This record gives sequence, C-alpha cells and structure tokens, in this order.
Amino acid sequence: MSAKGYFAFPPSSTSRQYPTLIPQSPNTREEFVDKSARGKADETHNEEPPDNEERVNRLHKERELIEKSEIEWVRGGGVLRDAQGRRDKARTERIRAELKLQEEEKQKTDRWRDYDERWKALVASDKALSFTDIPWPLRTAPSCRDTDTFTLPVISEFLFESLSVRTNTITKKSRIRSSILRWHPDKSSPVVSRVVAEDVDAVREGIHSVFHCLKRLQDNERDHAV
Repeated sequence: MSAKGYFAFPPSSTSRQYPTLIPQSPNTREEFVDKSARGKADETHNEEPPDNEERVNRLHKERELIEKSEIEWVRGGGVLRDAQGRRDKARTERIRAELKLQEEEKQKTDRWRDYDERWKALVASDKALSFTDIPWPLRTAPSCRDTDTFTLPVISEFLFESLSVRTNTITKKSRIRSSILRWHPDKSSPVVSRVVAEDVDAVREGIHSVFHCLKRLQDNERDHAV
C-alpha cells in the first residue's frame, strides 16, 4: 500500500461553503498589500488603485480553492504541512473534526428529510397501510406492532436532533407544534381508516403514545418559557 503524500498550504482565514469555518491558528494573520501604490507621491494615503477590489476578490477565490484542496486531501487521509514544510497536525486535526461534524449533521438532516418525505407520500396515497408503513418519529423503525419504544426520550431525540445542525432555522417550539398537528388523533383518523384490520389497534396505540409524548414536550417548553 503506497504512502500518503502531503499538501503544504499556508493557513487561511477566508470563508468557505461550509456552515461553520474550520478554525485557523490564533496567530494566523493575512494582509493584502497594494504594492502598485508604492512610490506614487501624487496619490493620498487613503486612495486605492481602481483594480484593488477585483484583485482582492481574485485572491479570495484562489484561497477558497486552496482550502477546498486541503479539505479533500485530509478527507482522503492526507496530512497538511505548513509553509516551512513541517507537519501541521493542529490544522489537519481541525479539518478532520470539521469533516466529522459535517457528516454527523448530514445524517441528522437526512433522517428528518426521509421521515418528512415518507409522511407526505403516505398522505398523498390511498393504498392500504400496515403498522410498519407508518413513518414513526423514531431513529430506528419499530418492529411489527411494537410500541414499547415510543418513549419521551426516544421521540424527543429524533424530533430535535436536526435542530442542532448549524444551518437550521427551525425552532423547538415550531417543531413541536407542527408535530402535534400531524399526530393529533383527530387529524390522523384518515390514516387509521386505511390501516389493515390486524394492525388497527397497534397503530391507534402508537399514535396516542406519540401524541402524549408531544403534549408533554409542549408542556415542558411552556414551563421553561415562563
């Protein structure tokens, strides 16, 4: 197995496409200097050449490309080096931590999106349903007609985990409210009417368990708001 190579890029502090910057070393400092203005005695100190903004934008784009290359290199198992050619373990570890966090956030977002899309597809359909066809608000789908895992900690974990994603704009209160509207026994009666006879009781029990947990979460939220 061949050994990994290394990238040697100077640290940077520009923004990237990710929701949170990979932190740079505290002593990292960059400064753009307009060398073309030196020696021009007829220009004031505050004047800038006409192309300064364009040049700075170009440098920013170049820096973003470098940072993306660094990220992909570390993602593939590579180790970065600093401007002196020494292993930059601190910067490499910061990027690894960021990549790990991004993957965790993606999993949380994907779980909620899949759950929400399953619900939309279920409501739009008119086919008969079984217990396992219901998109229960759990990270792990329950086994056939098993509602023992429909507990407050398990349901709240699933409901709120995607709210911790850095790009999230949904509040806890809003998530609880929309979920109550979805799982209210009266609102869910059209779904229950499509459930096969042998699963009706289990589905009703599951819906009531979920709704009860959601009401408790709402009450807890109200108590904390006081």
